Amino acid sequence: MKTFSVSKISSVVLHVKDTKVSAEFYGKVLGLKKTDEYDGMVWFLIGEGENATPLMLHPSEKPNPVTAGLSVDFSVDDVDALVSAVKSAGIGRVVQEPADREWGVREAIIEDPDGYQFWCNQPLNG
Repeated sequence: MKTFSVSKISSVVLHVKDTKVSAEFYGKVLGLKKTDEYDGMVWFLIGEGENATPLMLHPSEKPNPVTAGLSVDFSVDDVDALVSAVKSAGIGRVVQEPADREWGVREAIIEDPDGYQFWCNQPLNG
């Protein structure tokens, strides 16, 4: 018998080798808002307001970016500009160049300095 409910993802934690390098990628390259830094950990917000999701960078000697089939998608307003920012920053890399998909998005895949991959989607009609 179910006696609970899961309402949302409360945070995303990435175990990273160098929080300083990763913080530069998420803050300067992706433009996420840094909200806190404590004991080697760095917090950012993905989105704004009540719907924002905290992203924590947690220091780890052996980060394991293998996602076992999990993908994380970012909704962006300009996927081409995001890809350009990743390329020009020299931090992280572009795994898949932007392409229009039949399901109505322009999509690219980027990778952070530790190898975590993110699908970045921009709606084609708005």
